[in-house]
Amino acid sequence: MEDSNYEREIADFDREIVEEGSGSKHLEESTETQDGRNMAEEEEGMIIDTPQMEITPVIDDDSAPIQMVAPPLFHNPHLDDGLQLEAATPVTELEPQPQPPEIDLTSFFVTDQVFESREAIIQWCQEVGKKHNTVLVITKSMKTLTGKGSKLELGCERGGWYKDHQRKSLQLKNPVAKKRKSSTRKCGCPFKLRCSWVEGNRWTLHVRCGIHNHELSATLTGHAYVGRLKEEEKQLVIHLTATGVQPQQVLTALKEKSKENYSTLRTIYNVKAKLRKSQVEGKPAMQQLMELLTQYHYVEKHRSNEETGEVRDVFWAHPESTLLAKCFPSVLMVDSTCKINRFKKPLVHVVGVTSTGKYFTVAFAFMEAETEEHYIWVLTQLKWIYMLNTLPSLFVTDTESALINAIDIVFPKASRILCTWHINQQVQGYCEMAFEDDEEWKQFYSDWNHVWQAQTKDEYGDAYADLSTKWALSNPACVKYLRDAWLIQKEKFVLAWTNKIKHLGNTTTKAESEHEKLRKYLGTAVDSYTTCWKVMHTMIKDEIAQIKSSFEQSLTTLKHEHLSPVFEELRNHVSHKALELLLLEISCSEKIDKEESSCSCSLRTTHGLPCAHELLKYVPEGKAIPLSDIDSHWKQLSIVPIQELHNGFDVLPEYLLLRKKWIEAEEPERSLLLEKIKELATSKTRT
Repeated sequence: MEDSNYEREIADFDREIVEEGSGSKHLEESTETQDGRNMAEEEEGMIIDTPQMEITPVIDDDSAPIQMVAPPLFHNPHLDDGLQLEAATPVTELEPQPQPPEIDLTSFFVTDQVFESREAIIQWCQEVGKKHNTVLVITKSMKTLTGKGSKLELGCERGGWYKDHQRKSLQLKNPVAKKRKSSTRKCGCPFKLRCSWVEGNRWTLHVRCGIHNHELSATLTGHAYVGRLKEEEKQLVIHLTATGVQPQQVLTALKEKSKENYSTLRTIYNVKAKLRKSQVEGKPAMQQLMELLTQYHYVEKHRSNEETGEVRDVFWAHPESTLLAKCFPSVLMVDSTCKINRFKKPLVHVVGVTSTGKYFTVAFAFMEAETEEHYIWVLTQLKWIYMLNTLPSLFVTDTESALINAIDIVFPKASRILCTWHINQQVQGYCEMAFEDDEEWKQFYSDWNHVWQAQTKDEYGDAYADLSTKWALSNPACVKYLRDAWLIQKEKFVLAWTNKIKHLGNTTTKAESEHEKLRKYLGTAVDSYTTCWKVMHTMIKDEIAQIKSSFEQSLTTLKHEHLSPVFEELRNHVSHKALELLLLEISCSEKIDKEESSCSCSLRTTHGLPCAHELLKYVPEGKAIPLSDIDSHWKQLSIVPIQELHNGFDVLPEYLLLRKKWIEAEEPERSLLLEKIKELATSKTRT
């Protein structure tokens, strides 16, 4: 019975197909069932109206009745599970594709002109193309030795189609993310120009197809071909890049020089990349740095790993920076900046200050790690820059313990103070979050400033007592933090103590400003040692140029406020910076008595200049301040150390022999030598 039902359903399905005119001969012969009854009458309503279906006959090995296989559209319990019906894919009418535009430029290229050379006809065609915002490139070229038969074909840059030149493989590969995404302009543009050689080494032009199948560009900017730089433009980019000019400014300079320049920032970056690649030539990064230091005559020291040969630390100083360091050895500011190179090595920056108040870079160093041992090595190299009798007397640093310990070891006689900018940054970071009210935080920060800016020890005690009393109950954690973290080392940053040290005014944000300037110069220069070095080299040259200019101004110019009689001996002999400090002190001297006890004498101790009570000896009576009252730091107005201006004596072989004998002599012999030196020094010379 089950087989009979199956055959009836197949017969009914076959008859529907025959009625629609799509049945086959085999199906026509199978429209009746074995018992002669119509399947539709017996199973009425069982089969729903369906789309046209394809029937695939399958004959098994036992010559069983034919079975039709297709995916089921419905579930019928009378049908065998093997029967599947598949609907034919409906045919949809495709919408017509828009036709590409046809822009005819034939008339602009038709000419009877005979061109004098191959380059001339190419230039003429490309210039005409630019006027209509089209870019023409060489698509085919054929040259002969004699020139006869030479041909040239120019076409639109969008001609042809993109071809994938990567090697094809039948094996499936795992997808790999590409570093750069590419695209194509090509759209099969048929535009073609034929250039032919004629007798006399001349060229003629024939338009093969003057039609473009795309819209013309609104501008040529961004088209790589017309954006190519000429040779003189490339040299200008290289020159400006070497002087530290930013790419955006380089592009602006190119466009100001030529209105027909279509370059973009990417063009400038590509030129810089090619330049770097040509300079590297496969050399290791550290070797490139060493070669640059040698090329520009830097003082360079380095040390390497004995087993691997890898450079661990490298120290360098500009030749003119070493002269400035000898001229102004009093104060040094040392900071280890962030790891600004892709090798993640800390950069040590050593800064000095001149008589005109200008900061200069003494030296740089890349270290393997920020440890005490590495700092000791860097500071030891730094020590070799100075003369033994003019070593640095003061270091301004942050709170890094490894650096502080290294300074105490290499420069044991030097004083140290902490940069108040670093301290205030850390105080703000720790305490500000403890205050919900901004006004309360501002008041607390103001009270803290009164503590560390106290001019005397008594003022410091009173300011700290006020801060503790006022905030101990509401913010005890902040008061405890200030006491335990900072005031325990108050001698290193509170003005009541640091005003007893000659720091030339370098205790606050001035020290950090130079390191911040370095970070601005570096900007995004984080690629390699050489990239960082070039930026630093440019910064040092700018510093030295500004310093020389300030020296010249102090030596040759007079400010109106410096025409006072009290400056008669100082004008053009000390820096303008020193005269400005004296003017401020003179205004303060009007408010105190002549007694020394009423003067803090801070200008004398911190800057080496006459303080208020000393100036009262000269200002009221209009006397000139003697040059001998001015510290030698403010008299130095040259990058050549004063000792080297009169170096005739200390280079004499007799002097060197006497010095060597003094070093090697024991105490009794030194006493005899000292008596003879005194006798020679105090005896009058014969005329």
